[in-house]
Amino acid sequence: MSESWRRIPLYYAIVEELERRGGTAKDVELYRALRERFDVTYSDFLKALMVLEMQDVVYVETLREDLRNVRLLRKP
Repeated sequence: MSESWRRIPLYYAIVEELERRGGTAKDVELYRALRERFDVTYSDFLKALMVLEMQDVVYVETLREDLRNVRLLRKP
């Protein structure tokens, strides 16, 4: 069930989900988990990841062209 309005910002939802998964997750797994809770596009998800990476909150490592590993570095 998805919510049309997020009660928490997408950035915090990403961090929260990474914490739930032990601090690391593949981008597709993370996106699927967020889609279950929110109405978010893949483009918005990638933008949020980029912002978190620029703030040194997460590290995004490219494993293949279409697969990334996201690691939580610190809480915002």
